[in-house]
Amino acid sequence: FDEEVGCAAQPVRPVGCIVGEPTEMKVITGHKGKMSQRCRVRGFEAHSSLAPKAVNAVHMAARAVARLDDMAARKAAEGPFDADYDVPHSTIHVGTIHGGTALNIVPADCSFEFEFRCLPDDDPEDLLAEIQAYARDELEPAMQAIAPGTGFAWEPMASFPGLDMAGESEVVTLAKFLAGANATGKVAFGTEAGLFQQGAG
Repeated sequence: FDEEVGCAAQPVRPVGCIVGEPTEMKVITGHKGKMSQRCRVRGFEAHSSLAPKAVNAVHMAARAVARLDDMAARKAAEGPFDADYDVPHSTIHVGTIHGGTALNIVPADCSFEFEFRCLPDDDPEDLLAEIQAYARDELEPAMQAIAPGTGFAWEPMASFPGLDMAGESEVVTLAKFLAGANATGKVAFGTEAGLFQQGAG
């Protein structure tokens, strides 16, 4: 098997793949994809008595985190939606934030980690581009007017695609027969199944 060529170009292609996960023997035909990122904010340090002459990295990070929260609320309100999931829309979550060294020092550095868990037909690249554009167009100009070299940097951490199987496909029919099940479901957590489906396309 040539990984650079992929499944679709192989002379003999598998009919399907069954991935084992703790689903209580339920046949799962869909799961969300994930993209996680680390954002590093570079500010400009000064004594807190001179705060207006500095660029507070924690404040700038907090504004970006608040924008991610706004985006999450929009997804919850506007979708897209898939009622087969326990959480029927894409989600956005900030899990960690670190910054500052002492209360009397305007922090030069702050970082936070966030993730998108998207329905298979919702593109996390669009969400990432949205938060990056907000930082670039609305936050960085004011930061750099005080101190050139300040701003945002983005680092990918991990990602995997969602899974979206047709309920009438051969492999789903086989899985239902083997499990003695008539119904299918979808889960919010990720598996290798999305990668296999992507590679077969």
